[in-house]
Parts: sequence; C-alpha cells; structure tokens
Amino acid sequence: MPIVTDIQRFCVNDGPGIRTTVFLKGCPLTCPWCHNPESLSYRPQLAFTAAACARCGACVAACPNGVHELVGGRHVVRFDRCVACGACVSACPANALRIYGREMSVEQIVSEVAKDRDFYETSGGGVTVSGGECMSSYADTLAIARAVRAAGLGLCIETSGLGSPERYRELAGLVDAFLLDYKVSGPGRYEEVVGLPEGVVLGTLDTLGAVGARVILRCPLVPGFNDTDEHFSRIAELSRRPGVDHVEVLPYHDLGVGKARSIGSDRYVEGEPMPDDATVDAWMGRIRDFGARAVCRG
Repeated sequence: MPIVTDIQRFCVNDGPGIRTTVFLKGCPLTCPWCHNPESLSYRPQLAFTAAACARCGACVAACPNGVHELVGGRHVVRFDRCVACGACVSACPANALRIYGREMSVEQIVSEVAKDRDFYETSGGGVTVSGGECMSSYADTLAIARAVRAAGLGLCIETSGLGSPERYRELAGLVDAFLLDYKVSGPGRYEEVVGLPEGVVLGTLDTLGAVGARVILRCPLVPGFNDTDEHFSRIAELSRRPGVDHVEVLPYHDLGVGKARSIGSDRYVEGEPMPDDATVDAWMGRIRDFGARAVCRG
C-alpha cells in the first residue's frame, strides 16, 4: 500500500495548470540540498518542532519506547528508538510532534485528488505524483497512475529519472508530462553528488523522447554546487533533445533545513544563501546564451 508523505492541493509549480501533488515516501538518492528530507525514508517517521514545544512532559509519559526525555529543561528526542506509533503525537498539547507518512489505498488517494476536478478542468491541470522519488516505488506509482487516468484526470510524474526504460515506456501512455530533474554536470559528478549515474538519467530522457512523451526539464540550481557555465551549457544541450518542451529553473531554498532538523537528520546544505531574483535571472540568461529553447522559473 502506498505510503504518502503529503497531498498538497492548489499547486501551480508541479506541472501545467492547477494541480494536486501526491508525495510518496522514499528516495534512494543523496542530493545534499533536498527540500523534502521528510520523504527520504520509506517508513513513517517522527518529526519534532522544538520552537513549539512547551516542555510539559506529556510525550515522555505517553511514549512506550523512551524516545522523549527532558534533560535540564531541554527536550531531547531519541529518534533511533522511535517506531512511529504516534502515541506522543496524540498526547502533545502544543502540536510540536507529527508523523510524516501514512498508508493510503489507491482508492483513498484518487478520492482525495478528485475533489478538485473542476479546477483541473478549467486550468488544464491535474494530478502530479512526486516524492521522494516515486519511481523507486514503481508498483504504487503505476497503480496510482492507472487509477488517476481511469478517473479522467490529468497526470504528471515528477522524477529524477531513476528506473528502467521499460517502466517509462509503460507509464508513457498514461502521463501528460514527465517533470524530469537534471541536477549536476561534470565527469563523475552526478553519481558523486546525487548517487545516481548520469547515464541513467540521460537514458530515461532518450527513452521518453523515443516514445513521444512530453518532458519538462527541471533543474535545481544551488550556489556552490552547480551554478557554473559547464552546467548551464549542458542544460541547454539537453533542452534541444526530442521531447523536451522547456526548461524550468528551480532556485535553491532552505525550507528543507528546518524539516531535516525536525527528523533528526544532519544531511542538508547549511549556511548557503538563497539566490536573489537578479542571480536567478542571470542564470536563466546564461542557459539561453548557450542555446536553450525555452527557459522559465519553476
């Protein structure tokens, strides 16, 4: 059964029109700038917002596994002991605790996303399945895709390109557009930074082009990691491949930092400033200079 991190309604940056985005839990990649770190694990997990905590001790009393301790007036969370039972979440009067990830049937997911059918029809929108990396939970993604299309709703898949050509060919007839990430450039850099060989991503792009799928090439740009002419040139080159409709530049933001800390993770880019509009415009200009077709901000 799919484990869903979140279902977000009225999204305007996850494909054409007004969309509802279904975030499936689980991703095997290692991008250090991940803005959805709560979706990396394939299992439900506890999150703690320290700023909201009243240090009342209700969670300490409720937890059967000793996850929570009050030490010198400070709330200490032993994440490694947590089994995500939710007892502490129910007991917390300050809403400082939550569980990321819940099991939902495909029928429940489609029932939820179908609530905004009228908005999809008037805006040319629909449903986007994302993650995590939804292609790493392929059976769930395929089942959701089939059910969404059977309900008469539009569908996009957001992916880093993970997965076999056969899987993309199987999905292509169900999907209006693939939102395909391209993250870094340079010999060996893709596998070093992302944990996925670049050849897999390029193979996915070739497969989608061969079957006539529409591709939106989405490029997260992070200062100090990939804001280079080498990368901009490579993006422009890929934008001219068959099937690529346009490029969307995704400027780095630090929303993932707080979420990473809330789940006890230290995997995030720290201290990196968010680029201002002038910087983003300059990046987009360089990509165009190298011959990209259409470039916009995602």
